[in-house]
Amino acid sequence: MGYRNLNHQINILIADDHKIVRQGLRSIIESENGLTVIGEASDGSEAVDMAFELKPDVILMDIMMPVMDGIAATQRIKSICPEIEIVVLTGYRNETYQREAFASGARAYLLKEGGFEGMISAIRHAYMGEYYLSGSVSRDLVSEYIKPMLNNQHSGGVITRREKEIAKLLADGYSTKEAAKILNISPRTAETHRASIMKKLDAKNVADIVKYCIRNHIIEA
Repeated sequence: MGYRNLNHQINILIADDHKIVRQGLRSIIESENGLTVIGEASDGSEAVDMAFELKPDVILMDIMMPVMDGIAATQRIKSICPEIEIVVLTGYRNETYQREAFASGARAYLLKEGGFEGMISAIRHAYMGEYYLSGSVSRDLVSEYIKPMLNNQHSGGVITRREKEIAKLLADGYSTKEAAKILNISPRTAETHRASIMKKLDAKNVADIVKYCIRNHIIEA
């Protein structure tokens, strides 16, 4: 996949067993520029089938659904289509569910009682391959689970959209600090992405990142 950014349209699948909730989410999402809903699923199994058929960029996933719950559906989808990002949107303020959601591959865990601004922000962050943690998610979850998971990434792992953006800028000769400014993220976040790229590519220097970008048509030789 080539260089992508937030100016691209984000295709979204909504998975929730309540039709009125799906309709409300669709209305809010499609009022935002650059976001479109390409499908609705009423249970986890249907979400899996539609994910494979429609290949959305992001799925808004409820947890408690019939046939297959949202966590099992997330795990199934991520095992087959790791490029699809999952935002868990639920009514359950439960740390066990939070941990299970992230362990299954979700990028965000949001409560339905939260504001729509947070949901839209979570969708955009997930699309870029970034974790989004709302205020309802404890600091312990971040420090004890998410950070170690990022640190334990291995060579050959999937490069996220945001990491591809960082890689392109580094290959174009920008420093990590300059890349952070261009992408409007913190230098620390940019450094984290750079370290993740190096580890996943088993790269020893920026020249190895340039080679990756050329091979994958992210930049021209």
